[in-house]
Amino acid sequence: MADRKQALRREMMARRAALPAVARIEASLAIADHVETSLRFEPGTVVGAFLPIGTEVDPRPLMARLQDRGARLALPCIVGGDLAFRELRRGAELVPQGFGTHGPGEDAPELDPTLLLVPLLAFDQRGGRIGYGKGFYDRAIARLDALHGRVETLGLAFDAQEVPEVPMAQGDRFLDRIVRESGVLDPSASASG
Repeated sequence: MADRKQALRREMMARRAALPAVARIEASLAIADHVETSLRFEPGTVVGAFLPIGTEVDPRPLMARLQDRGARLALPCIVGGDLAFRELRRGAELVPQGFGTHGPGEDAPELDPTLLLVPLLAFDQRGGRIGYGKGFYDRAIARLDALHGRVETLGLAFDAQEVPEVPMAQGDRFLDRIVRESGVLDPSASASG
């Protein structure tokens, strides 16, 4: 299974990189529109977000909208080999976190999101997801699930990142919803309908 996942990662990184920059920008804005119109939350809800690495969906327009609606945003930071989420405040300095991304510094409060925006390389109709292979998000989701009962997960992806089936190992967590430029994929609605 590890070889299948690694081959899929290479294929999907190339597929995503082949998307023109303008198409990625337009798709990221469409994704923000879909999330904004479909997502309900109370002001003060902690939303775990991410800053884009390379050719990933850019969630920054969405993050600004969620913050305007009262969400408290938190970005992933690598602490002790795992992801912790630190509060993102407008105007606060961001520091390198490794893997080409940045996040709030050590002085920012750590928060435990109840809603998590998740980056990915590939997804399927079941809500299967494959990331970069380091397991950071898998471990973070498991920790947040244990803390909250179940953290709500929204994968953000381009339509081009869909595959017929993502290889899933025992213990891999399926995403609750995946939002792409063509709309919101809700695997539970597909399974029941």
